[in-house]
Amino acid sequence: MTILLLRQPSPDPLPVPAQLAGHAVHCQDCATLPALLHCLQQARHTAPAWVLIETASAEPAQWAAHGRDLCAALDALPAPYIEMAANDDDSLDAHLHPLHAPAAQVVCSSGRDDACRLSLAIAARRLQTVAGSA
Repeated sequence: MTILLLRQPSPDPLPVPAQLAGHAVHCQDCATLPALLHCLQQARHTAPAWVLIETASAEPAQWAAHGRDLCAALDALPAPYIEMAANDDDSLDAHLHPLHAPAAQVVCSSGRDDACRLSLAIAARRLQTVAGSA
């Protein structure tokens, strides 16, 4: 199984481990809402164990144009997801209100690196808990 990290492109991306709790970590850059939508739709077919989603600011018109499809893609995810946002206003839940809500929402004003580290730690802990109960 894999952990899918959907993140904003960065000239200096945080180094991500190749594996987490025995699962491969795959990263995809999603700079726009349409790109995020595409990545979420692909996740339905690859069936990751967890999806970590870094959101970014978008204009109201973008949310209006892509929000319904993004909400449907979140609801169709075959795995739990963790959302990372710089602030509450940028969160997917604030714009979309999906039925398939995040397992955790990490809002980290200290920076995206801290949000990513914390999200990876949450996913690792949840995966260890599942493995320990099996």
